[in-house]
Amino acid sequence: MKVKNAPTDFARCVSRFLTSHLPGERNLSPQTIKSYSLALKMYIEYLCVSVAMKPEHIELKDITSDSIKGFLTSMGESKCLSPSTHNQRLSAFKSFARYAILEHPTFLQNGQRILAISSKRSIMHEIVYLEKEAMKALLAVPDQTSDRGRRDLAIMAMLYDTGARIQELIDLKVKNIRLAKPETVSLLGKGRKMRTVPIMTETAKIVESYMHDRGFLEQPACGELYLFNSTNRAQFTRPGISKILKRYFEIAKVVNPAITFPENIHPHAIRASRAIHLLESGINIIAIRDFLGHTSVATTQVYLRVNTKAKQDAITRAYPSLANEVPAWRENNDLMALLKELCT
Repeated sequence: MKVKNAPTDFARCVSRFLTSHLPGERNLSPQTIKSYSLALKMYIEYLCVSVAMKPEHIELKDITSDSIKGFLTSMGESKCLSPSTHNQRLSAFKSFARYAILEHPTFLQNGQRILAISSKRSIMHEIVYLEKEAMKALLAVPDQTSDRGRRDLAIMAMLYDTGARIQELIDLKVKNIRLAKPETVSLLGKGRKMRTVPIMTETAKIVESYMHDRGFLEQPACGELYLFNSTNRAQFTRPGISKILKRYFEIAKVVNPAITFPENIHPHAIRASRAIHLLESGINIIAIRDFLGHTSVATTQVYLRVNTKAKQDAITRAYPSLANEVPAWRENNDLMALLKELCT
């Protein structure tokens, strides 16, 4: 006997997918889970409008490749969906389809059709990065006589020296830093995977000075605190790091008119700069892949297309280190409520 107002198979499947499968079995990051939650939430809202179907009445049999294609098409028409965003949304649906097939074998046919939906070809965007001289000029800007200047220098130096993603830098904790030789940093990357990367002695000194300012070295209990935080000790956000970077970038351009800088800057440009400089130094691309935390060397290879000269230089000469030239320094039955909660 069917229980009145009981969750549908779709509601139960989505709840377990988001609250158990993705964080537990797949070990995906909160950011990725949030992205998948948003895609499903928007799709459910699309079904409500396009076929007048209430969220609590949606069943797995209603999840079809045609409705997903219709949703993606409507998103493109209303919000000028880029190929990359289109593919991110589609990736969420395909991941859900694989999970639903295992949980509900009767979904196999619909699931296979969803998995067969083609991705859009992404436009190859120009890689924004800083040449070595521009990077040195950027790192020379912060005022090292002030606490804030030393903090900002530590942020930029760590972002460059570790090649960290912006979220990896934001999530970095005091306990993840090793200042004794060999100096290293442990980064929590995509898929909640930890990787340990070396840092230059000069970078370690910059970070040590910043940690001394914050009292992190004198208090052993600070290990669980985030390494970089704002003046009110709140964890930094992506916009916060971007604002710091852009402020010094604009100053560096004014102070160094003879140096060529890209038109704009963003945190990922520092990661790209590190990757390209490593390639120019002749470092093996497999080692760079592991250093950056890429799952596939194909992702790392995008940096090879920056210019032909970089590929030639990587073979013929060694790249001089910056070290001596940088200044010292639950399962929830209310499906929509769950999705809204995970999307915030």
